[in-house]
Amino acid sequence: MTEVRFPFLSLPNDLGVKVMKTMSLYEQTAFSFASKKSHSKIKSLRIPIAKVMIMMKGVVEIGFNTKELETVRFQLKSQESDGIMTSLHDIPVNLDVYMGFLTFPISRAFTMSNQGMSLGKWIQHLCSIFQCEDYGAVFEIGMSHLDMQTLRNMFPKLGSIRLTRFFGEGGNELCILNTQNILRAFLPVVEKVQLISVPLHENLTFQHIGLANLKVLYLSGRFNLKLDGLLSLNVEHCRIDTDQFTLRDLNRFFKLWMKGSNRKLKLFSALVKWEDNSDWNILLKGLKAEGFAEDAEVKDFTIQNSSGVIARIRSRNMGTYFPVNFAISNFKKETWTV
Repeated sequence: MTEVRFPFLSLPNDLGVKVMKTMSLYEQTAFSFASKKSHSKIKSLRIPIAKVMIMMKGVVEIGFNTKELETVRFQLKSQESDGIMTSLHDIPVNLDVYMGFLTFPISRAFTMSNQGMSLGKWIQHLCSIFQCEDYGAVFEIGMSHLDMQTLRNMFPKLGSIRLTRFFGEGGNELCILNTQNILRAFLPVVEKVQLISVPLHENLTFQHIGLANLKVLYLSGRFNLKLDGLLSLNVEHCRIDTDQFTLRDLNRFFKLWMKGSNRKLKLFSALVKWEDNSDWNILLKGLKAEGFAEDAEVKDFTIQNSSGVIARIRSRNMGTYFPVNFAISNFKKETWTV
């Protein structure tokens, strides 16, 4: 018996839409490659996706996450033995497809054809299928060799980038240059930046990054941080998981906030190393703090700036290190509730 293909594309539009909506995330993606018409049909559904993440770690991964925590990842490898993609014009070997749920380890489901498309074409196609407001990218320093400016122009609007250091890579010149190229390309267009143990340089310091118009800045690892960098922060949320600031530094930082600096800042968190001679009075000196109660473990108090805005400062003793958290209230002092 001769096999006859079902004329799916010839179905009435309303019926075709119903069928496409019953497809799984992967089936919808695979169908988009059948023809230009099928791509247009899937795209016209404007199917919402919670997050699209592009991971540049030598091997390139593009992942889709739904609100139901379903995830599909496409892994693209170079045809070279190491699998590392070095150009957006490289054509990957056949793609490994991983499927599952974010709450469980995902596994490789099958392999699909590379469609004869380059890495750049794959990125453009996969990012064009669904409706997503949250695009993010992860770069592994020392493993990402692509042209960053071209890559930025190819992406849809990215909301966040995360830079991590490849295990074994130090702060050599190539890694520093790689970090600078990524940040210079993407800092002007993203809202959230995470830097995890990546090498910076005097040409692009924490202070330069903090001056970018960001919503969120997160740092973890050893950086050459200075108080001046804190004072010039132009971000809404900042978290610094490093112990390079002292209680005296934070006291000065809070005093200057009370005088009107860092007006954009809403949330701030930093780690402080507890020394034998650490004294909470150093942090509180001159802050006119209210609500402070002596406690061996938790300190909790409020301060007010020159515009009448209230901030809550809270810290918990965790042994060697303790976090100092600073949060702004949009309410005036009389309506503040702790």
